[in-house]
Amino acid sequence: MLTLFCGHPADAAASRVCSHLVAVPEDQDVACLRVLTGRGMEFDLVCRACDEAGQPPVLVVVCEGCVDRLVEDGEMLGWRGEPEILERPEPLDATVSCWSLPPSLGQVVDLAPIDDADGSRWLALTADGAIAELDPDNDRVAVLATVELVDEPGHTPWMDRQLRRRLHASACGRFAAVVDDYGRYGRVVDLGRGGVVTIALDGGDYHANTVPFSLAFARVDDRPLVVHRTRWNRLDVSDPATGELLTAREFEKTSEQQRPAHHLDYFHGRLLCSPGSRVLADDGWIWHPVGEPSVWELRPWLDGNVWESEDGPTRQRLCFRDYYWNGPLCFVGDGLLAVGGIGDDDETILPGVRLFDVASGRELATFTGPAGDWFSNGRRLYSAHTDGLHVWDPLTGHRTGTVPGFVPTCLHRGTGELAAVADGVLRRCRPA
Repeated sequence: MLTLFCGHPADAAASRVCSHLVAVPEDQDVACLRVLTGRGMEFDLVCRACDEAGQPPVLVVVCEGCVDRLVEDGEMLGWRGEPEILERPEPLDATVSCWSLPPSLGQVVDLAPIDDADGSRWLALTADGAIAELDPDNDRVAVLATVELVDEPGHTPWMDRQLRRRLHASACGRFAAVVDDYGRYGRVVDLGRGGVVTIALDGGDYHANTVPFSLAFARVDDRPLVVHRTRWNRLDVSDPATGELLTAREFEKTSEQQRPAHHLDYFHGRLLCSPGSRVLADDGWIWHPVGEPSVWELRPWLDGNVWESEDGPTRQRLCFRDYYWNGPLCFVGDGLLAVGGIGDDDETILPGVRLFDVASGRELATFTGPAGDWFSNGRRLYSAHTDGLHVWDPLTGHRTGTVPGFVPTCLHRGTGELAAVADGVLRRCRPA
């Protein structure tokens, strides 16, 4: 076995280092940058001085132990270079259909699919609160209701997260929710009864400007349900038809110094429900702040343990990233969750996928490339980049195709279409 540049007779590490990082004493703090080599996610390590020198540094080979210490104990300053994007082109239908909406509808600010509809049907939210059903294949638009939008005067954005209106739709299309992302208020309405408000949503004002409003529709035993935030650290399940609370629970009284059992120090964020309504995913954060995406099963929450969303046995905490949440997030079927962002804090995040098994919380794959909003048909992962749609194999990390210029905002699970509305035009594409 050769004695390496670090002076250790050991196996050589895959990563090389600049000479300033060789044999750094264990009691000395060290900071370094990761320089991607263009081979997968392989990287070399350089110090700040070498990075700022303006010329390629001299890199040497050291042992695995020295590199492990630099990676695990050193301060990560950022990335340089570009990762390798694996390519495996496959046939896809890149046809994008365009359908002009009537000008009388007004400005569409959000779009949501009616997944169980017979064909391509969507709900659209306009700037003045109208909810319209779009039926492009039959050239039909019908305004179903107008929701009285709740103003939030004095709202202060956090980290440039601007207050915006978001539309959610139940799979059956009967119920909709209009909420303020990065705000506290919203409404659940029954479109089958002309838009009557069944639930007036209030998620509280405690750091509400840090997260999208937590809400997701689900379906259990053919019954529509809505999961929603009722406090910064509490979620509930309600019947969207009646507003009935289905997860009533109360903390046992304790002394002021003692937290009650099941207390959750977690700011609930964006919620997703898996395609079969088996699992919920929550992209929230904990102090100080640290992003912590988590998952848990829905049925045990309803049928057996009202504390399942706080600390139930199916709840899995997937990863931790300082100051980083609100990134891409997408279920791949009911059993996998793709979490966006590779790295440990917001300043050193590399765009890419971390794929987790939701039952065990185990990370199964990591690959770079996907950015923007994500969607999945269960077999492929779609990422909406600024230059168009990119299609990926979520298990191997290969990019299998692109649709240039098409940037969708949602996926219709029934038809497999991706869609977006811009400038009064509904654009649709079914790549599979």
